[in-house]
Amino acid sequence: MAKALSLLKAYQSGTIPPDGGFIITGFFADNTNYAIYEVTAYQNVKDIYQVPEGLIFKTDGNRTHMLVEPPSYSQKHIEPVNRNTGQTIPYRFNELQIAKMKNQTTVMIPMEPIMLFASFTILKSMGESFSFVFYPTPDVYMAIKKFLSDSLYNDCRFGKTEAAESTATILATIKKFSIWGA
Repeated sequence: MAKALSLLKAYQSGTIPPDGGFIITGFFADNTNYAIYEVTAYQNVKDIYQVPEGLIFKTDGNRTHMLVEPPSYSQKHIEPVNRNTGQTIPYRFNELQIAKMKNQTTVMIPMEPIMLFASFTILKSMGESFSFVFYPTPDVYMAIKKFLSDSLYNDCRFGKTEAAESTATILATIKKFSIWGA
């Protein structure tokens, strides 16, 4: 059965799986529905340590994102890679699958993941944000799908069908992660 734990609790208790896992982080902008989800996979950790910004993992990894942009967002014309701090993901419009929800919210999901070399940082959760580590069990993809779908429904106010469709799209990108084949 899939197991997920708060990343900070797992770090403090020394239970982050060193052989690999998935980390899902959700960042939510104050007083708006602007959100960024970040999914990172890693394998064979050499070291993990805490810095003021968050946790640094000394290992390679893969990462993908999902950007949720409310209809009232005033900087829609700016490429996601060039947006203000806290509102950026490392992709251009032509690298994203872009969908409009019934409530005019825009969802942007990369078609391909990015590779993280040598080390990466998982930023500290603040406010409504969260970070969870998912252990690499046989049903981990099903657990990730349920977790993200529930978060989109509850935190971003998607309809159940839209949450499921958006989750299926990001899961297709997650399944392209090469870290497990490396």
